[in-house]
Amino acid sequence: MVFSPLDHSLLNISSVGKPVSLTLKIGIPCVILKTCKKSEPLQLKEKKVKRIVLLLSVLIIVLINVSCTKPDYKKITDDFIKASTPLKDYTIREVAETSSSNWKAVIVYAKQDRANMPVLFFVSSDGKSIVPNSMVFVNNKPIFTKSLEPELGKIDFKLKENDRIVYNPSGKKTVIMFTDPDCPYCLKAKEKLQNYTGEYRVVVKYFPLEQIHPGAIKKAIGEQAEWLKKTRTDLKGADILMDAKRMVEEDIAEAQKAGIGGVPTYVMEDGTLKQGLF
Repeated sequence: MVFSPLDHSLLNISSVGKPVSLTLKIGIPCVILKTCKKSEPLQLKEKKVKRIVLLLSVLIIVLINVSCTKPDYKKITDDFIKASTPLKDYTIREVAETSSSNWKAVIVYAKQDRANMPVLFFVSSDGKSIVPNSMVFVNNKPIFTKSLEPELGKIDFKLKENDRIVYNPSGKKTVIMFTDPDCPYCLKAKEKLQNYTGEYRVVVKYFPLEQIHPGAIKKAIGEQAEWLKKTRTDLKGADILMDAKRMVEEDIAEAQKAGIGGVPTYVMEDGTLKQGLF
C-alpha cells in the first residue's frame, strides 16, 4: 500500500502567542498536543511540529497495516480439512481469485491411488466462512469457472503404437488416446480430431468398457480391422480380423497395467496420464 505525504491542510495550528493545538482530521479520536511556547524561536516550533507529524504518520500507517492484514486462506483450508474431512494425503496448490470480491477459491489436490484429484474450497474474504467441494453462486452464476483436471499419474513402460489409427499424422508430439467405441465423450473427441491440425499426433488405442457398453469389444475389433484394410495391404481376409483382435487385446492389457479407469484417457510422451485433452 502506498501512502502520499501527509497534507498540511489536515493540520489546524493556533496563532502564535497561544499554545499550539495540533488536530489530525482522520478517522480516529483527535489528538491535541501542546508543542511550543511563545518564547520559543519559530524554527524550533516548526521542527517540533514536523517531528510530531512524522511520528503520527508512522503510527497511522502501522494501525492501517494491522487492520488490513489478510487472512491466510491456505491455513484456514488446511485447518478445516484436518478437523472436518477424511482427507489425509493432499496438497494445497493455490489460492485463486473468483468473480466475487467476497470469496477466494482454494485449489487442493487429493491423492487417490495413482491419481491426484482436484477438490475445490471457497473461503470468504474475511476468512470466517468456508464452503467445501461445492460451487458458490452469485446472481445465479458460478463464481469460479476454471476447469480443474485430475492428474492421473505416469506410466513407466512404452505403449505399442504400430498399425493403430492415427489422427493428424504430421503432429510434432505424440499422444495416445484410449477410447471406447460407445463412449459419448470419446465420440465427441473423435469428431474434433477429424479436422485437427494442431501439435499432437494422436494414436488411438482401445479400452472398451464391456460392463457398461455390451458389445464394445466387438466394435473395437471391427474399427481396428477397417483401419488395417486401408493400411496393411499385405493382410487378407481372416488375417486382418485376427490381427485386429490381437491388437485390441494388447490395448486392453496395457490400459489395465496403466491403471486407467475411464475413457477417453490420454498418455503424453513423458507417460503422464490426462483427461479432457480433446
